[in-house]
Amino acid sequence: MKILKDLYNILMPRRCVVCQGILEPHEQYICTACSIQLPRYPLKSIEDNEPLRKVWDFAPVQYGATLLYYRPQSDYHKMITDIKYRGGEQLGIKLGQWAAMEMAHWQLAEKIDVIVPVPSDSKRENKRGYNQAELIARGLGNAMQRPVETFLERSKTGTSQTKLGKRERRENATGRYEACIPQSWRGKHILLVDDVLTTGATIGNCAQTLLDEDSQATISIFTLAYDG
Repeated sequence: MKILKDLYNILMPRRCVVCQGILEPHEQYICTACSIQLPRYPLKSIEDNEPLRKVWDFAPVQYGATLLYYRPQSDYHKMITDIKYRGGEQLGIKLGQWAAMEMAHWQLAEKIDVIVPVPSDSKRENKRGYNQAELIARGLGNAMQRPVETFLERSKTGTSQTKLGKRERRENATGRYEACIPQSWRGKHILLVDDVLTTGATIGNCAQTLLDEDSQATISIFTLAYDG
C-alpha cells in the first residue's frame, strides 16, 4: 500500500492552493511560504472596526472579526474560489479551524453560545453540494467547541451578489432571509459566519432577521475575509 501511495504522490502531488507549488509532507493546502505572506487583516478590536461598522448600517451586532483582506487580483483569491466553486470542502473546514486558532486571543469562543452560517442559494448549494459559509462555521465550531446550527434560510432566490455593485448588493440582500430559532436557543449569543464581507448587506440583513425572530438574542459576526 505504501508503494502505491508513494507512486500516487509522485504522479499526483498535493499542491498549494495559492502558488500551486508542491506541498511538503507536513504541509496542508497552503505551503509555508504562502502561509507567512497571507494578507491578514490588522484587527485591533472586535468591538469597533471597519467591517463591523459596515454591518452596523444594517443591524446592531455586538462583536465583529475578520481574518484576511480579500483582493480579487491576488493569488490568495484562489483560496476563496476553491471553497466556493471547486469542491474545496475540506479546505473550507480547515480554514475555519485555522481562523479560530489565529483569533483565539480575542476569546470569541468564551463570548458566544452557538455558530450560525449565512445560508446560500439553494440552487447553487445543490450544484456544489455544500454551503461554503457552513464549512467555515464547522471549522470554527470544531476549534471553538461550539455547536453549529442552521437557524436561517433563504426566503427567495435572487441574483448572485458576486457580480453586483455595492448599491445593488444592499438592495439585493434585503428581505431575502427567514429565521427559525428553537426555544432552547432563544436569548443566546449567536456568532453569524460568512466567507467574504463587502458592503455588510448580506450578513447584516441575516443578523437583523435573527433579531426580528428573537429580540433577546445577541449577534456577533465573523467572516473569513473582508473586501474593503
